[in-house]
Order: sequence, then C-alpha cells, then structure tokens
Amino acid sequence: MMKQLFIKLGVTTLFSLLCSTYLHAQVVTDERMFSFEEPQIPDCISAVQSQLSISDIHYKDGKHSLEWTFEPGAVLQIKKDLKFEKKDPTGKDLYLSAFIVWVYNETSQDATIEFEFLKNGKKCTSFPFGINFTGWRAAWVCYERDMQGTPEEGMNELRIVAPNSKGRLFIDHLITATKVDARQQTADLQVPFVNAGTTNHWLVVYQHSFLKPDIELTPVGDKQREEMQLLEKRFRDMIYTKGKITDKEVENIRKKYDFYQITYKNGQVSGVPIYMVRAAEAYERIIPDWNKDMFTKMGVEMRAYFDLMKKIAVAYNNSTAKPVIREEMKKKFLAMYDHITDQGVVYGSCWGNIHHYGYSVRGLYLAYFLMKDVLREAGKLQEAERTLRWYAITNEVYPKPEVNGIDMDSFNTQTTGRIASILMMEDTPEKLQYLRSFSRWIDYGCRPALGLSGSFKVDGGAFHHRNNYPAYAVGGLDGATNMIYLLSRTEFAVSKLAHETVKNVLLTMRFYCNKLNFPLSMSGRHPDGKGKLVPMHFAMMALAGSPDGKAEYDSEMAFSYLRLISDSGVENDAPEYMPKVSNAEERKVAKLLIEKGFRPEPDPQGNIAMGYGCVSVQRRNNWSAVVRGHSRYLWAAEHYLGANLYGRYLAHGSLQILTAAPGQAVTPATSGWQQEGFDWNRIPGVTSIHLPLEQLQAKVLNVDRYSGMEEMLYSDEAFAGGLSQQKMNGNFGMKLHEHDKYNGSHRARKSYHFIDGMIVCLGSDVENTNTEFPTETTIFQLAVTDKAGHDYWKNYQGDKKVWVDHLGTGYYVPTTIRFEKNFPQRSRMQNTGKETKGDWVSLVIDHGKAPKNGRYEYAVLPQTNETAMKKFAKKPTYKVLQQDRKAHIVESASEQIVSYVLFETPETTLPGGLLQRVDTSCLVMTHKESADKIKLTVAQPDLALYRGPSDEVFDKDGKRIERSIYSRPWINNESSEIPVTVTLKGRWNVEETSFCKVVSSNEKQTILRFGCKDGASFEVELKR
Repeated sequence: MMKQLFIKLGVTTLFSLLCSTYLHAQVVTDERMFSFEEPQIPDCISAVQSQLSISDIHYKDGKHSLEWTFEPGAVLQIKKDLKFEKKDPTGKDLYLSAFIVWVYNETSQDATIEFEFLKNGKKCTSFPFGINFTGWRAAWVCYERDMQGTPEEGMNELRIVAPNSKGRLFIDHLITATKVDARQQTADLQVPFVNAGTTNHWLVVYQHSFLKPDIELTPVGDKQREEMQLLEKRFRDMIYTKGKITDKEVENIRKKYDFYQITYKNGQVSGVPIYMVRAAEAYERIIPDWNKDMFTKMGVEMRAYFDLMKKIAVAYNNSTAKPVIREEMKKKFLAMYDHITDQGVVYGSCWGNIHHYGYSVRGLYLAYFLMKDVLREAGKLQEAERTLRWYAITNEVYPKPEVNGIDMDSFNTQTTGRIASILMMEDTPEKLQYLRSFSRWIDYGCRPALGLSGSFKVDGGAFHHRNNYPAYAVGGLDGATNMIYLLSRTEFAVSKLAHETVKNVLLTMRFYCNKLNFPLSMSGRHPDGKGKLVPMHFAMMALAGSPDGKAEYDSEMAFSYLRLISDSGVENDAPEYMPKVSNAEERKVAKLLIEKGFRPEPDPQGNIAMGYGCVSVQRRNNWSAVVRGHSRYLWAAEHYLGANLYGRYLAHGSLQILTAAPGQAVTPATSGWQQEGFDWNRIPGVTSIHLPLEQLQAKVLNVDRYSGMEEMLYSDEAFAGGLSQQKMNGNFGMKLHEHDKYNGSHRARKSYHFIDGMIVCLGSDVENTNTEFPTETTIFQLAVTDKAGHDYWKNYQGDKKVWVDHLGTGYYVPTTIRFEKNFPQRSRMQNTGKETKGDWVSLVIDHGKAPKNGRYEYAVLPQTNETAMKKFAKKPTYKVLQQDRKAHIVESASEQIVSYVLFETPETTLPGGLLQRVDTSCLVMTHKESADKIKLTVAQPDLALYRGPSDEVFDKDGKRIERSIYSRPWINNESSEIPVTVTLKGRWNVEETSFCKVVSSNEKQTILRFGCKDGASFEVELKR
C-alpha cells in the first residue's frame, strides 16, 4: 500500500504527509533499489547453502529486510542489470557510480563478506565488508575508485559471498548503482579502503582514529583533579541551566518520543529508522524532484532525534524533585540510546556518507554528557565515550599541530563534541593526557593562520571558504570563545597569542558591524540583511579574563559586550544602568559585569583596513562606511544553487553607508536597505554593467573535483585593498577586472579616500566591450519605506552637484549624474528568485555602453544637511591631484592629509609635495601634524601568496577558465614580503624599525625601504 501511495502522490507530496506521522515508508522506489517490502523474495534473488526470507525483525527502509542465514561458503545472488554507469569521459560531470547497502548483524564476527559484481558470469570487480559489529552499518563504495578490479557497463549480477563460518545477516536499502558526488563517501571499520585519498576534515574519522598521543601519560595530582572537576562544572553550566520542568514540557517530550516507536522484543530494540541528512544524496540522480532535506521533512533525520535526547537529558536533570518523571526520562533516554546505537551511531560506523555530519550530531555530545551518571549506572559509559570520541574525531588533538589555525567547521562543530567526549571520562591519566592535547590543539587553532587557511587572521579576519566570512564565523566563534573561557585560569589555558588573536577578531568584527549587522558585502552567500554578530562571544571573552591571565575580567570585551546588548542613547556612566535584555544568559552576564563596574563603550571611531578581507571601514559618530573589493586571492561573491543568485557585484568596489538618526540603533533598514525591490545591479559604490536579472543570475557549476556546486570568481589582479593611518583615516584602491565567465572586458581603476567625516570616491579607466547594456557607477540606491521618506522625495531636486538623501547622507558629485525614482521597483529574492517590489531611489553615473576611459568623482559625507553640503560644494575640502590609470591622489588641505592610491610605478615626480617617488604600486598616506612632524603610512595591498603573473588558465579563445579556489596550490602559503622603496623630499629623521629601514638621507631627499606583507599598513613618524 505504501509503495503504491508513493508512486501515486510523488515524493514531495508524500514528504508532507510523513512530516506529522512517520509510517515506516519505503524511502524511494526504483528498479535499482531493493527494500524488500513485498512479501515474496524477488525472482532475481537466489542463494546457495543459505536460507532467505523477508524479515520484520530488523529494518532500515520500510518495515522489512532480507534475512540471510548462511553456511560456510554460501553465496547470495542478485541477477539483473546493475545499472552501472561509467564516469563522464569529458570530466564535466564528476559524479561516480556507487554501490550502496545497509547490513544488520546480531553477532559480531572477525570476518568479512565479499561483494562481487559480474557481467555474464565474469567477475569484474569486488570489495570486502567487515562483519565485526552488531547493529546496522552502511557502505557507499564507488565502483571505479574503491573496488578491486575493473567495472564494466552491462554488469548483470551481484554476488555476496559468505565467510568460512555460519552466520545471519539482514540486508536492506540496497542500491545496485547510483551516481553520487564522488567527494563524500566515507571509510570506516567495515570499508576502510573507501575514498582513501580524501583529506576532507569531515571524512577522516577512520584514518584519524589511529592517531597516537605525543604527550606522556602522568598521574593525576590533586590540583589537576580539582581543575578537571572545575572544567566539568564550567562545561555543564555552559550547556545546561537548571530550571523547573512543566507538565506541558513532559507531554511534549512524550509526544515526540512516541513518534520513534521504540520497542524491545526478545532483547532486540527496534523503532523508526534514523538517517543523517546527507543520506538523501543516494537518490539525487534517481528521483526527478529530489530534495536534499527529504529525511528532515520526514522527521527521521538524526538532528531532531539528538535534540530530543538532549531535551530528555535536561528534563531528567530538572526533575530531581519529581522522582516518577525523573525515572521516566531516564528510561526514555536509555531506550533512545539503545535504538540510535542499534541504528549505527556508534564507534566504528560512518553511515556510508558522513560529510557535514557535525551539524546533525550537536545534540548527541551534549545529551550523552548530561547523562554521564545514568550511562555509568547502566554500564554503557565506556561505549558512549568511544562513540563521542569517534564522531568528534577526538584523537585528532593528539599530534602537535604543524601550523597555526584550524578550519572554522572544526570550531563550529567539533570543539564541543571533543571536550564533551573528554570530560565524559573518569579522572584518569588518559583524561589528563587528552586535556593537555586538546588544550594545545585549541591553542594552535586560535593562532593567526597563514595564507587563506582558517580560521583567524592577523588583521582580525575570520576565515571560511578561503575568505573573511563573518556570517559563517559566528558559529566557529561559539567554539573558540567557549573553549577559551572553559580552559581559562587553569593549567590548560590557551596561550596569550591565541587568546589575543580571537579577541582581536571580535573587536574587529564589532568595528565593521554596525551595530550588530554584517555589511551586505560580508554576508557570504546570504545577502539578506539578517546576519549579525553574537554578543555572547564578547561576554565569554570578558569572563575568560585578560589574555595574559592577570585580570579576572577583560575590560575591552566587557565594554564591547555591554554596548552591543544595550539600547542606544543610554548614558554610559549611569550607575543604575542595566540593559533591557530578554535573553536570561545575556542578562545574567550583564548584571555581573555592571556590578564589577563596567559600562558600555561609546560607538567605535576610526578606520581599519583588512588585507585578508579586501576591506576598509571608516567610522564616525554612529555611522560606518564599508568598502569591499576582490582580487586574485579573494573571491568577489559566493553563489550556491538557491543562495545569492544575483550578488555578483557585492565586492566590485562596493561602498555601504550604515547609518541611523542620533540615538537610534543602526540596522540595514535604518540605512535604507531591504531585499524587496533591491536592484542587484546597483550596489552602492560599484561600477557595473547593468544587466537584466536573468543575465545577472549566477550560473553555478561544479567546476572541478576540489569544489562542489558553487561559484566563487576571482580577478586576475593582485592590487586590491586598503591602508589605515593611525586607525583614524585611510584609503582603498583596486584594479577591477571582472571574470571572463561573464564580462571579462569589464575593467576599472577605483579608489576611496577616507578623511575624517568625508569619503572621496574616484574612478578612472572604466571600460568594457558590452554594447547591449549600459555601464554605471552607483552612488546610492535607497529604499523609501515610510511616509516621511516619500514626502521627502516627492518634490526633491538635487542642486546639480549636491544631493542629500532622506537619511541625511550628503553627496557632492561634480560630474553628470542621473537620478531615478522607481515607485515601485521590481527585483528578485536572492535565494529563490521570487519577484519582489519596493519603492527605491537611485543616483548613478552613466558611463554609457562599451565605455572607454570612463571616469567619475564624488564625495560622500554622512549625517549632514543641505546647508552644509551647499557650503561644501562652494569650497570642497579636498582636491584631486591626479586621477588616471597610474594613480588616484587626493589632498585635504584642512586636514593636512595627502592620500595616494598608486596603481602603477610612477614615471615622474608625484604631486603633493612630500612624496616624490615609489618603486612599486602601493598605497600611501601622509599626515602633516606640524611643520616638523609628519606621519607616513605605507601599504602594499598585494597579499603576495605567490608572485609573478596571475595563475589563471585560459581556453582556446584566450578566456580565463573558471576554477575553484580549492584547486590552487598556493592557498596555504604565507604572505611573502614585498619591499617598497619610498623617496621623500628633503631630509627627515626616522627611527628604524623591523619593517622600515633608512636607505639614505640628505638635504635633497630621504629614501626609506618598507618591508610590506599581509596587506598591512606600516607607519613611521618623520621628524626634522
């Protein structure tokens, strides 16, 4: 009946039916899949020296499996077309045919069964499968990579050969061949040879289980035992807050528990089969309307299962005063433990495909830890410990790290599991050894990583997918900050460098976020305006104390935390101050810090440049201006199928102004942004070809074996990044060159000059060959969402060079511009492509179609008014000294600042007075503080992860081929030093540093040589 229902309704409809009640449905019906739900054994299946039957004792798909009782030398045969398909000879499709099977064993044997695949009686290929286990195990084995022999199309027989012993196995969910993503199959104790060459951190569970410690075992002393107990208490307090259990909560648990139908019969546990979400990838090429979240929608994905186990664990711990409920929760927990263990969530098992499993098993670690005493009492503690250490890959902490940094995924999904698996142990020398190893692993993981490796950078960047990625980093920072706090002020505390690095990442994040929101250009593949930093990260670091371990609380972290959770406009020194915080944990920490005398910091002010983010940020008052570019090292945007479909231009030199009225918290909405109606072509600051959205939409491909279905395009230019002078002012420059996948002829030289409350924006050499659509530089695109905004723009006419938007940002534009008021303006959702609309105004510079030598100039002054802007227009406080292919140079006489963006090595003396020459492209800023003292700042934005020409590969037409960043051999390289020689007019005294040497100095000129690296800014003081 269920099979016919599945065929009649289709996959999607059936999923919706199963969301409320799981009926033990066969997941998929297909000619290549055997689920054994019919009462009769299929005609194509036979066996010798065996007994075969359809059984309901154990099942993984539906409610039945094939029971095979065998004698020594027995053979089970399936004779039919196995549907094996060879790999794509062109290399465009990287999927491989895989054999998939689930096997249940009641009695472990130190033996193997052999799966053999034949064509017309000739054995083509085979693989062994260990049966030294009990419960369910899975294998995903690729024919052409993992098996012995050579598979052939047309194979028409599968043989399963028994060992030289008696036994009984149950077989279910057998797929003879299906094309799968070849990166994801996972080795375990049953199939240790699968995907043997992988180094993916999700998939090395088996390989890393053999790692051994290099820290010696030592006895546990009294102090160490005390600290172990302190760590356990801290960890318990981090993951569990004592509360009262309610009748409603108990009923909710009972209802969810009943869904899984866990029962015991003859000592055997059974219940609803549980899968990891990625198991759905077995059907990607089988089901026409395949859905990667099918198991989640059916309610049988393990994440919900472990979340329920955690709820039961919490309820058990909260029911000390209710012994009947407490006993019920204990029994339910142990039943769920037995069932999930039987399902294969146990030491040695990887379910065939385990990639990204960390998100599914978060609740597993916490649930087991909270029930440590229950598991000990039931005699299951050691088994549970081994399970946790297996999936947390805890042995990975054993070897001393060879380099700084770990992947952000490890912080996000593995740190909690690893520490839980260690603290689950009794207080033994082995536990002490693990803790010391874990501490060292966390320490190295928090240190600044080289190249494009994760997770943290010297400039405060937080890396994932080989770029600064705060939207992803917040998950990783959970792990990093929690572990720094957990280990603080004990023998296991991380080093000062590690602690300071994470602290700097958070301080940098709170600088470029305003107040909480990530800038749109830093939102990764989710440019929806919703991404935010997490104030609790700052709280944990405040509680962890100072990096040197001398102060009980970190004052900078405390000040930052209190500002981030506070309402704007509150007096910082009010003794009665207490923020209005709904989150109980945040309120608890805030109360503690306030009692210790801490108060919220004022809004950050100044300037930062992040070489590893290709980002510059200027802040004054409560506004911020965020510029982002891209280069041959850092991608422009991340696109997935169903994520960031139209954000191609996010890092093409964008400038986002985040602002709000005085006393108001800054958000994307207060800054004039919403997704509804937003024209993705007109990202402020960007110079772009204005395309129909259908042409702007990313054409996401699987471009090589190193990547998945994703698009992350690069420039071939190394010059892109910013300079920050005294962290107060700065500049940013980039050679924009769009990738040949779309519009490879599109180029521009762009610069931004941040001088106090003014941003001077320059462009030159704007060019492309697109004769169909116009090229524009967008000055602003702002949503108009209320009556005041509509009234403002109703009759507003800019005064030629002067515009002030309805949010109070002023624009001085001494060039031809076009203003548009589109009420409404239609666009698309970034993730679904669904049409949206909203009221928008735009101010753009139209460079025309196929421009050559296009240029622009404008200045932005946030939080101003019409009167001030008209005064500014009459006498601008800046002067453009040079604006061409070689250099953009701006002088502010009032601030005594000259800002240089030098795209090429100048052939003549530079304008501006002091700086005469440089010997390479670079960024420079001079600030004359007095007649006898000048600040000189130099930066070379080239990260120099490799030198020389771009490593691009070209097709037969001379166009750059799309390649993933993961295929590049230099991505883990250290930034190499680039010498920059600067020639100054006149004699100057300079104190030499590790990065600046005096080459020569006389009355005519002073020559300095800077050693630049990491895209960082290097600063010296010049004195007469």
